[in-house]
Parts: sequence; C-alpha cells; structure tokens
Amino acid sequence: MGTLKTQLKWELNDPLTLTVFLFGFLMAGLAFMRDVLKMSAVGMLDPFNPESATHYAIMIPKLALPTVSQEAYSILVFVAVMLSSLSIKGEIDSLAALTVYSLPMRKWKLFTVKFASTFLLALLSFVLPYFLALGYVLSGSPSLLTGILGDGVWINVLTFLLMAVFYTVSVSLFVAVLSPNSFAAILGGLAILYVPVILRISSLPPFNISGAMSSYLTAVAYGMGYGGSPYASVVGVGFFVPSALLAASIIISERRDAR
Repeated sequence: MGTLKTQLKWELNDPLTLTVFLFGFLMAGLAFMRDVLKMSAVGMLDPFNPESATHYAIMIPKLALPTVSQEAYSILVFVAVMLSSLSIKGEIDSLAALTVYSLPMRKWKLFTVKFASTFLLALLSFVLPYFLALGYVLSGSPSLLTGILGDGVWINVLTFLLMAVFYTVSVSLFVAVLSPNSFAAILGGLAILYVPVILRISSLPPFNISGAMSSYLTAVAYGMGYGGSPYASVVGVGFFVPSALLAASIIISERRDAR
C-alpha cells in the first residue's frame, strides 16, 4: 500500500502533468463561464406576482444549465489525451519507465495508479470549473443557486460529467497502451475521441451526454416525472464501454514491458 501511495504522489507531482491540468482547468472554466452567462430569464412576468417571478427565476435557469458543449468536450479530450500520453508513454520515451517498472509492483497495479491519477486530474479540471462558474455567476443569490441545483439536480449533473470524463480517459488510456510512442498516442487519442464531433455522431459523446442532460433538466424544470434513470440512454457509452476498455488496458499493460 505504501508503494502505491508513493507512486500515486509521484504521478500527481509531475510538472508536465500539472501544467496540462492547470491549462484544462482554466480553459474549461472559461468555456463553462461563457455557457453559464448565457442563462437569462426571459418572458412576460407580472411584477405584482412574486410567486410567478420566483417560479420562472428557478425554472428558466434550469433549462439553460450548461451541458457538455462541444467547446468543453474539446478541452476535456485534449486534457485526457495529454495526461494519458504523458502517464503511459511519456516515461517510456524518456526511459524513466526502466526505473518505474523495476519497482516491486505488478504492472496491472502500476497501470491502475496511472488511471487513478489521470482520472482524478481530468475530473478536477472539468467538474470543478463547471460548479465554480455556476456558483460565481449566481453568488449574489444563494437561494436561487440552491433552487436550481436542489432536489438532487446537482448529483445528476455531476454523474453526467463523471461519465464524460470516464469515457474520454478510458479511451485515451486504451489508445496510449496500444501506441508505440507518445506522438502516436496523442494523434490516435485525439482522432478517436474527436472524429464523432466532426461526423456529428449523435450516439457518442458529447452529443448523447449533452442530449440526455438537456432532456433531464427540461423534465426537472417543468416538474415532469422522469420515468426510469436519466442516464439510461448514455450508461452504455458512459460506463460499460469505458469499463470494458479499462479492463482491456489492464490486461494489455500486464504483458507490456518498459520499452
């Protein structure tokens, strides 16, 4: 356990990794800030009807809550691919892997540590800016912020964001494990993750996750009952496919050497 913790700290303290994390954090923050600032309450409200004003002030922002936009997804893809390439292939290209793989640790455990560090940094660089941007814009009205994210809305939004991160990181790591070097890992990861955006494939991220989030938020805003799980349409791509890719990556990594 001590070796695993030491390895995790080493992975998280790499200067290049932290630089990529900081870049993703700032860029995702700007993307989400722009999306949050688009929220506006429009419509004819009776100024003498405070109950109606309160209702629309909470409902309309729920409809306009940021989803996984193409801009935010592009930043997430870049961060996930770069972190995965640095973690898996960067140390091999720099020959540091000769030392790392000589540690008394199974290769699959070492890969699990790399996944944990990559996932954690990608998650923090994507999820924190979302809620920070929302909190900053609505900081003048805490009750409005509570009304928008209350009733379990925030946990469901967080789950959608987790799926997006899990998908991009798992695909990036799988490509990195199969790639001969960092250059191939970066090009391959970017291509596989971003081609669906270019081809407008609605069944893959970011379109399927963004669509599911919009449907869920619309149902919540209008007080409609949401039959079944709000993630039913994306759980395959958001959880099962990444889990299968992660398992395959662990198996492959156990058979790879440090070169």
